[in-house]
Amino acid sequence: MDLSEMQNILRKMEFDRPIRSAVQFCSEEDGSPYDVWKIETDAGAVVLKKISLQEREVWQTFFPHGAPGTPKVYGLAAHEGQDYLLMEFFAGETLSQSSRSHWQRALDALIALQRAFWENTEQAGAGWTFEKKFASEQRWLPYMDDLAEVYRAYLAEAARVPRTLCNDDLLPFNVLVNEERAVILDWEYGGILPYPCALARLLAFGEEGTDFFFQMTRADREFALRYYYDHLLREKNIPWEEYLRTMKLFFLKEYAEWVYLARKEKDLTGANYRKYYEKCRILAGELSLSTPRGSQ
Repeated sequence: MDLSEMQNILRKMEFDRPIRSAVQFCSEEDGSPYDVWKIETDAGAVVLKKISLQEREVWQTFFPHGAPGTPKVYGLAAHEGQDYLLMEFFAGETLSQSSRSHWQRALDALIALQRAFWENTEQAGAGWTFEKKFASEQRWLPYMDDLAEVYRAYLAEAARVPRTLCNDDLLPFNVLVNEERAVILDWEYGGILPYPCALARLLAFGEEGTDFFFQMTRADREFALRYYYDHLLREKNIPWEEYLRTMKLFFLKEYAEWVYLARKEKDLTGANYRKYYEKCRILAGELSLSTPRGSQ
């Protein structure tokens, strides 16, 4: 996209400030370009992002002007059949390799959003709804085989627990943190969902050691689980042991997605399949919903 086209989009948003330059963002995972640009204007930097219809609905429904824990929003507009979002440029680092204080700010942002929308039913039909998510995840069940019992327990728990606003793709690189606050990005899969969805996604794939993309120590994960409970769930009168069991089931779901994809493609040779199948097996044992050792 050239600068003149970007300028036209900004005019539609009534943000008619001359663009000095634009730089496209690239994926932290593999370096591939996103349809997201940092735009420099005389008044400072902003971010322009091409978004899906579902993500537009999320922003318009839940935080049309931004909210604590999200970037400020300057405009939404359609251009040549595509939707665009204009928001603040937030200078910060992701949680991929971050400090305890940054994790605390990120958890504060998530907790504030979830407290504001706790058991909200009026907006439950917007964005990535529970019905869409649940139907998608039920389709994994025929591929679970030896994990079917524990996966059914996850589905039952997902249908039971309280719901609130969640970003269902809350990986650590979808959070930016600085010394003042944190913001959660990429809300295409945002909606009123079971409360553990976002936290489980955020914590499930962190590992110790410099070889891992998402770095997180066991102590940091334990801190995050306890901090979230103490600052949100305690006031909701959810027992600690019940919460821990629920989180194990939601962690299992995160790992089971890799099992589902590998078994669907009939390729059980990959390292990720073996790794996440084993994690599912261990969690099943901890939940007393064990699978036979070595089952594939």
